[in-house]
Amino acid sequence: MTRIPYRTQLRRAYLKYMVLRAIALGPPEDTDAAMQLLEEDTAILLAIEKIRYLRARDRILRFGSLDEAWQYARDPHTHHRFTQMFRVAPNSFQFILRLIQDHTVFQSQSHVPQMPVQTQLAITLYRLGRYGNGASVMDVARMAGVSEGSVELFTRRTFTAIMSYHDTFVRRLTDGEKEVEKAWVERHSGCPGWREGWLMHDGTIIPLFQKPTQNGDAYFTRKSNYGLNAQIGNVPSNLRIVDYSHGMTGSAHDASAFESTAAARFPDWIFQGNEFGWADSAYTLTARTIPVHKKPASLVPNNMRFDKAVASLRVRSEHTMGALKGRWQCLRGLRCSIASNEDHFAACNWITIAIILHNVLIDVEGVESAEEFARTYDMAEEVGNGEGGAEGVLDSVRMQNGMARRQLLIDEYIRVHYNNM
Repeated sequence: MTRIPYRTQLRRAYLKYMVLRAIALGPPEDTDAAMQLLEEDTAILLAIEKIRYLRARDRILRFGSLDEAWQYARDPHTHHRFTQMFRVAPNSFQFILRLIQDHTVFQSQSHVPQMPVQTQLAITLYRLGRYGNGASVMDVARMAGVSEGSVELFTRRTFTAIMSYHDTFVRRLTDGEKEVEKAWVERHSGCPGWREGWLMHDGTIIPLFQKPTQNGDAYFTRKSNYGLNAQIGNVPSNLRIVDYSHGMTGSAHDASAFESTAAARFPDWIFQGNEFGWADSAYTLTARTIPVHKKPASLVPNNMRFDKAVASLRVRSEHTMGALKGRWQCLRGLRCSIASNEDHFAACNWITIAIILHNVLIDVEGVESAEEFARTYDMAEEVGNGEGGAEGVLDSVRMQNGMARRQLLIDEYIRVHYNNM
């Protein structure tokens, strides 16, 4: 249901009053009285349009729970309570704080000082870690002991500061880091030729808490909700995200959304030599993107064995989704109202910030912390994201190259695991 602004409600109410007054009392007896009444009505309607605050600005009692959080941070026995509130350990909180505290966005340009950066960061992390009713601006403001407007302002500032570190934490791997991932793939697959597949992509829906008022039907997903399509490319050993795209609406197919990733647009920038990435059956087959088979090809015995082996590697994509959404639960139900292109971009910023912080915490806390949050996420929410297929996205020559490449991988797997039995 569309929400009617309070100003519009007030204007309509006064116009209705004018109609009822005319019906009940009739027109004024003389011209002077009619002109005076018209001037009064006009002045009131203009005041409704021009006045900045339509309601009295009552002082709100502000207590908040942030003081409790700082107490939790001081005692190692209560660190888990701090982590539950802000989704990061106290030492990680301090690391992020040191990164952003000197950003110019936190430097006041007036005589009124800003709230401490520590408080602004805490409120932002708290919002990122919540979804549903508990993520409403009013509830967050009540928790923090600040106004609703301050919650929005602190979030925008903190997002700006974190975004400035995007290229520092979301980047291509070094040759040494790639070698770690290749060794992981070879160790878990048993096939030396598979080690070149060090990256894996998958798509996920970021649900919205309400239908967008601009082009709302475009956001409708196969799960009968409204959302955004996000493509995530991660490495298997530590779940780091090295490639992603978002901005496509929930109705977009994964194969189409994938075309906006760096792996699809600039494959020779992400990959070198014979390197490639793994994907599920929804993706188009190329020499740089190797998906599992669609039916009926997936029913061929050797293909079934290959697909099962690839699935055992690609489970790390599910772990990455779980770590991302389990920690930053705003991605399970984004509380962003989309009524314009600017609102759409703002909603996408929440996804970007979550990805940056995901990688920051991989560096600071390690993969164990990410996996712990992944276990708290119900992967049933991801079921169905990769169903279906989109044919004709790429030309047949590129697909034939991909088929030849995949067949070599199948042949190697069968030779290593079955011909020696």
